[in-house]
Amino acid sequence: MKSLLLILAALLPLHAQPPGGGSLSLSAEGMKLILDHEVGGGAPYYNRRLIHPTWPGGASGVTIGVGYDLGHNTRAQIARDWSTLPPAAVRQIQSCAGITGTAARLALPSVRHIIIPWESSLRVYQQRTIPRFAAATRAAYPGVHTLHPHIQSAMLSWVFNRGPGIHPTSTRDREKRAIRSAIPARPSVLPPQFRASMRLWTGTNLTGLIRRREAEAALIEHGLGIRH
Repeated sequence: MKSLLLILAALLPLHAQPPGGGSLSLSAEGMKLILDHEVGGGAPYYNRRLIHPTWPGGASGVTIGVGYDLGHNTRAQIARDWSTLPPAAVRQIQSCAGITGTAARLALPSVRHIIIPWESSLRVYQQRTIPRFAAATRAAYPGVHTLHPHIQSAMLSWVFNRGPGIHPTSTRDREKRAIRSAIPARPSVLPPQFRASMRLWTGTNLTGLIRRREAEAALIEHGLGIRH
């Protein structure tokens, strides 16, 4: 695990700069948090469990690599991001573009045989996914880039997992709205809101998301200087 932190520190030391701007300053601990929850920490777990496309359940699409949801990407974006894969494999995963939920579960068998190497997955994660979501995080939560790198990283994890959209009235996005209104002036509001959002997955089989929210809240508290 120490070697993974060294890799992350070398590739994204404290900065994720998307093309055209919208950068975030990120911590190695924060990037490890995402890898822990998306791919079990790195290559060993990935190669055992995630080297083929999966369907995480719920409203997700068929997912490859480090949390790359084909259902929330276009065919053109998939082709650009995964250009290092064999052309036949790219065409096959493109067939899952825009497909989510139960339809994605039904689509999975048609692509389940494809191998997505860890090296390709890490490259896409570092060079394509993180910069794209850094820009989305700044757009959704103005001022987030002024906060501690641990807090920026936790917010990136939040958006990476839940998406940047914030509905103006939906109860499902209640915590998202509270978090947006608290950034950047009241970051101490964030950990309680992350924990409050656990209500969405209580009593479901998605207990990993509850653990992820707790890890994000704890990382924010670390950035605020709160020790447990």
